[in-house]
This record gives sequence, structure tokens and C-alpha cells, in this order.
Amino acid sequence: MDWLILLGIALFLGIRHSLDADHVVAVSTLVSEERRLWPAAWLGFIWGIGHLIPIAFVGLPLLILHLELAPQFEQFTDLGVAILLVLLGVVALRRVIKERVHFDVHSHNETVHGHFHRPGHRHPTVKLERRQWITFGFGLVHGLAGSGAVAVLAMQASPSMGMAILWLLLFGLGTVLGMFAMTMFIAAPALTAASKRVAVHASIRTVAGFVSLLFGGYMIWTILPELIA
Repeated sequence: MDWLILLGIALFLGIRHSLDADHVVAVSTLVSEERRLWPAAWLGFIWGIGHLIPIAFVGLPLLILHLELAPQFEQFTDLGVAILLVLLGVVALRRVIKERVHFDVHSHNETVHGHFHRPGHRHPTVKLERRQWITFGFGLVHGLAGSGAVAVLAMQASPSMGMAILWLLLFGLGTVLGMFAMTMFIAAPALTAASKRVAVHASIRTVAGFVSLLFGGYMIWTILPELIA
């Protein structure tokens, strides 16, 4: 019975880990581009899979060989996450601005002309397939940043190597389930509101972009002094 409790704790901690602020900010910004619930939730699931891979392929060798990553490794990967969040925020805001003031050039019967679009004229945003790969990449970087700490936690919490490996994998599964559920929870009301007016969707994307930009900047501001010192 004790081992069931131990594995249940691993699953719970994985779900809790998926709700870390930098994870939620990144996925929320990526999901804000989507206008349908299930594709939005799928992005959360893909992030979780991306997060699971480094935990398995980096955390397991560390666990088996009883090794630990240098503290600087986690700081550098966290800095990478912060930079990606800033870039993600900039790109999201740039897309919103381009949609608000958009100029197109068209050709009709060998006659070329251009015109501005007003707000409300929609062009397709980044394709879902591309967003899936970007989301997967964010999951990889996030998972890489935490893989060493998770491996140490698994070693400390488990009475045997086999249990530690299972603990680590269940932790990873918890992050997948947690992010999928969190994305559904955030996306459902947001998309319901956005479906009624284009301006609402643009506002959601703008807020998500600003939050990603500011939070990434805050992370850089807190991490850099530790790396330089």
C-alpha cells in the first residue's frame, strides 16, 4: 500500500508541476492563437509529451547512474526558457498588430492593386501544425530545465531503483495530464467569449502576448545576476 501512495504522490506532483507559472504562460500564449477547443487542448497535451521526453531520456540516465547535473545547467536552461517567452510574446503581439493594420496587394486580370484592411478582416494565423511543433519545442526546453531536479527528487523519494524509475515516469505522465486539463480549463471560457466577437479574441491574444513578454523579462532579470555572480 505504501508504494501506491508513493506513486500517487508522484502523479500529483507531476500535475502540480505542470501548473508552474512559466509553463502556464507559455502554453496559454500559444493556445491563444487557436479558436477551437479540442485543437487548443491538444496543444496542451503536446506540450506535456515534449516535457516528458527530457525527463525520460535525461532523468532516467541520471537516476540509474546516480549522477546530478550542475546547478548552472538548470540556470542556463531556465534562461533559455525566459528568452523563448520574450520572443513568443513579441511574435504574438506583432501578429495582433499586423491584423489590426494590414495592407494587401492583389492581382486581378493583370491589374495589381493594394488596400488596407480594417480590424475584423481576418487572415489565417499560424497553421495548427506549426503551432504544434512550437509547443512541442517549448515542452522539450521546459522538461530539460527540470529533468535534473526531478531525478534527484525521485532518488530521494523512492526505496529502490525500480520504484524510482516508475516514480519518475509517473511524474512525467502527471505533467501531461495536468497541462491537458489546465488548457481545457483556460481555453473553454476564453474561446466561448472569443467566438462571439473578433475583438475579444484579439484582446485575449494581446494580454497573453504582454504576459509572456513581461514574465520572460522578469525571469531574465532574476536569472542573469545568479549566472554572472
